[in-house]
Amino acid sequence: MENNNINVYEFELFKACPDIVHGIFTRMNKTLATPFDFLRIGIDSKIGRKSLVFLNQVHGDKIKVLKKYDTKLTENFDSGKETSTADGVITNIKDVALVIRVADCQSVMMYDPVQKIIANIHSGWRGSVKNIIGNCLDKMILEFGCQPEDVIAGISPSLGPCCSEFINYKAEIPKKIWKYKIEDKNYFDFWEMSSDQLLDKGVKKEHIENMEICTKCHTDLFYSFRGEKTDSRFACVISMR
Repeated sequence: MENNNINVYEFELFKACPDIVHGIFTRMNKTLATPFDFLRIGIDSKIGRKSLVFLNQVHGDKIKVLKKYDTKLTENFDSGKETSTADGVITNIKDVALVIRVADCQSVMMYDPVQKIIANIHSGWRGSVKNIIGNCLDKMILEFGCQPEDVIAGISPSLGPCCSEFINYKAEIPKKIWKYKIEDKNYFDFWEMSSDQLLDKGVKKEHIENMEICTKCHTDLFYSFRGEKTDSRFACVISMR
């Protein structure tokens, strides 16, 4: 969809949830003074002014938990920006936008409509190997009493099996994950792996939506490190009304 020159992709599953506002922001937006201003204008135009939660993403499996009434967060939220070193974030706080920045890695968004919990995960190949998706679901269960069968999940545009080549995969990727290797090629299907990690934790198949858009194949729409060696990232954002 296009909203005031802000080009955004949305998950059909989340669009059906009245409590959720979200978007995958493309590279086709107007260039502004700074990346933060650019994203702020995008969020203002698309989902209204929100407090932003950024992560210092390090390709790990740490999950940040943000809960209501945590007074340590008040100052950062009031200033419009909360930053933590982690690769996933979960919250039950409304009107807070969880931001993941990617350029081939996946943003995996999750929503529990029963417990009213949202999550956003940065999952590149290292995160997939560490099963950050499973770790996040475990945290949602432990911290908020979520049931996986209630959870709705969306997988953003990211490096597809058509382009995810790993020449040195025997040294980089554990053997237990080689089942996702494309036959007779050094390519891996991390889309299928993420879906399986969700299913293995009990998320229903019909509650999983993968956009199945390869970022390297669509550099007209999305930044791709593999395709361009760029330091730029596009933003994937979810918030709860």
